[in-house]
Order: sequence, then C-alpha cells, then structure tokens
Amino acid sequence: MTLTKVIKVQLKADEQTFAYLDGQSKICNWLYNCLLEKANELKKEFIETGDEESAKTVYTERGLRNLIPALKKEYPFLCSVYSSPLKNAALRLSSAIQAHQKCKKGKRKGTSGWPKFRSWKTKWFSLLYDEPNKGFKIVKDTLVLSLGIDKEGKRLRLELQIKEPHLLRNQTLRNLRIVKEAGFYYAIFTVQTEVCKPKPIQKMIALDPNHKNLAYGVDLDGKAIEIAAPHFLKIHDTRIDELKSKRDRCSKTSKEVPILDENGQPTDKIKKLPSRRWRKYHKALERALHKRREQTKSFMFTVAHSLCQKYDCVGIGNYTPNGSGKTTSMRRAMNNRSLIGRFKEILSWTAQKSGKTCIEYDETGTTRTCHACGYRVEEGLDPSIRDWVCPSCCTEHIRDENAAINGLQKILRDLKTKILVPCSGLVSVMERWAWRVLPGGIEMSLSRQERRSVAASRN
Repeated sequence: MTLTKVIKVQLKADEQTFAYLDGQSKICNWLYNCLLEKANELKKEFIETGDEESAKTVYTERGLRNLIPALKKEYPFLCSVYSSPLKNAALRLSSAIQAHQKCKKGKRKGTSGWPKFRSWKTKWFSLLYDEPNKGFKIVKDTLVLSLGIDKEGKRLRLELQIKEPHLLRNQTLRNLRIVKEAGFYYAIFTVQTEVCKPKPIQKMIALDPNHKNLAYGVDLDGKAIEIAAPHFLKIHDTRIDELKSKRDRCSKTSKEVPILDENGQPTDKIKKLPSRRWRKYHKALERALHKRREQTKSFMFTVAHSLCQKYDCVGIGNYTPNGSGKTTSMRRAMNNRSLIGRFKEILSWTAQKSGKTCIEYDETGTTRTCHACGYRVEEGLDPSIRDWVCPSCCTEHIRDENAAINGLQKILRDLKTKILVPCSGLVSVMERWAWRVLPGGIEMSLSRQERRSVAASRN
C-alpha cells in the first residue's frame, strides 16, 4: 500500500532565471483572467439566450481548457509556456466555477462565490506540472524545467539548483508545483511512499483538544500529558498587526504610469504603482506571515511524530472551533490561533504513514461526566472551571484530565479490545507531565499539578 506525501525544497538560481519563472507565472495569470472574462461573457449569453454550448463551455470540467489551442493562435506568447501549467490554469478556474455551482445548489457545504480576476502582484500564480516526469526532471542536485517554444520552434529550458537534494533521493515523483513565498522560490514535489503494515495496539492515549493548551491526554499506563500550545503565535500576531497597521497608513498609490503594449509603446490605459514605503511594509508582512506558517507547521509535525513514536493508537476528540467567544480577544485566540483542525489532519497522516492507528471519537459530554461513577452535570461546566468535585462520588477532577479519561474509555469500547486500563477498567492517573515544543524537540517536565503535589508532600 502506498501513501501520497509532498516534499518542499527551496530553489536557487540567478535573478535572470527567476525573472523567466516570473514571466511564466504572469502568462498563466493572464490566461486565467482571459478565460474568466470569456466565462463571464458566455454565462451572460446563456442566461439571456439559453445557449447550451455556452453552458457546456463554462460549467463543464474541460470546457474552458478546450479554448486554449485557439488562444495560442491568437496570442503567440502563450506558446512560450509549457502545456501543463496552461492547462491547469484553465482547470483551476473550472474547479472554482463548479464549486460555486455546487454551493449554490446546496450540494456542497459552506459558501463559494463566483471566481474573481487575479492580481499577479498580490499573489504569485503557481506553475503545476501534473504528469510524472513530464516537463521536469532531476539531474543530481539540479531541477531541469521545460518551458514552451520560442519563435523558431526551439524548446526552452531552465535549470535551477535544489537546496536540499538528498530529500528527493530514491523517491517516486508524481508531479511538481513551483511557488513563490515571501520572496523565495520553492519546488513542491508529490511523491509516493510505502505505508507500514498496521501494528498491534498495545500502547494507547486519548487526547482532549482545547484552547488553553493544544491537547490534554491520558494513556493506559496512568500517565497524563499536557501538550502546551505554541507560545510564538501571540508574538507573531502582534508583529503582524503592527506591520499591517503601518502598511495601511501608507498611501498605496504613489504615481500613475501608462501600460505598455506588446511593442513596448505606451497606451491610453494607466496603472497605479504603490509607494516605496508601502512596498517595504508589505514585503515585511509577507515574511512575517511565512515565518508564522512554517513554525506552526513544524510545531504540529513535531508533536504528531512524538505521539506516534510513543503510542500505537492515538485518539482525539472531534471538537472544532465554531467562532464562539465572550470577548474579541477570546474569539481571536479560539479561531485564528487554533490548530485543532490542522493538527488532526497531520496526526492522521503521520499515524497512517508509520503504521499506527488514529481515531477521532465523539467527545460529547466527556467534560461534564464523572469518569468514576458516570454522574452527569446537566447544566454543564463553565470554561472558567478547571477543577471540580463530583456531587455523587466526591471524586476530585481536573477538567481536561477527566474528559481525556472518558475519551479513552470510549475508544476502548469502540475498539472492543481486551486491553484493560488500570484499577479494574478506570484510569488512575499516577504521573502528570507537560510537553513543550522547542527548536531542539520535545521538552518534558512535571506539570503544575504534579509540582504542587510534590511540594505539598515535602511540606
């Protein structure tokens, strides 16, 4: 059995080579906008006349893609781009139109508006080579990229150095996407990797995701683990807000210059250039967003790999943020800084890759239900209550720990396994640890509750 994964490597080249890549991206962006303009005209024509051919072109998967050969004859500069990026620019637009139609008809959840024209300066248009080893190849530490043809019919090529070529050794490459992020160029390869056989479940942990920390888990050995939320998110958000504020206070329009035609002559059309100060803060903002994204991704993969290394089965509650929160800062912390949804996807993929088991259990009622006697607090527990005592059996509970124990019991019932937890089926937590992700890996230390109990016993 195989599993699909991606490998992202940075590209190195001179300014002229990257300028060629920018040109390829601009042409694909132009094609996208050109096809969108034609789609708008055909949509209007279909609404007015009911022409089925117009609807077939706009609303089918390959209708807009079939317009590319005629456009190549009308606009010869399209021939300078390889066929795959051009084709996928059209398919990307068709996919956006179909998503809009499905949401409009209630066949898809959420909302998706009609596609809008893209600005290349706002976002670099990625180049997708979607066929294995067609249009690109790896020669030692060099990526050889095929482009289109010139006026004489000669094939154009680019050579770019790969910063970490060892990551691609002995890999089966499926496709390639070229992107630009925060001023750097990256090659994203989709590869096929072999999946390990499912391993028998001996060690198990249940995680209760929340916002005070990333998750609180309890395993079969009676160990409780509190995984701290990333401390750097608040720092990054403060920096990003500062840069956005400074950028928005600048005048975006500095001067107006005429748009040049194909021969380099000025036309009647005018474009507005942003000010130098605005561009400065905009680049700094892009770098800050890129750094936040990369550190967040590294954090989640570090936690996922550590859990799959220690346990054969990892269960996690199905809670996801729903936009609630009493104050603005609380809503932002719960939604913008929440990693629960993305962490579940990464944990599931990591477990599948390593032959481990990942289960998402229904955590309804796990927080307000006593794991010892099953008593249920009907009115629920306010989020400010972190410790509570069961009115029925007088058991003292740590909020997240009780929820994780209930989740562990649910997983055991669902798996119908013969593995028994300590204390005749009920988990008795004997150790409490705190995990904190540092640049060097996971730092393990005693949790606050454990430190307090140790200090109390000494006194």
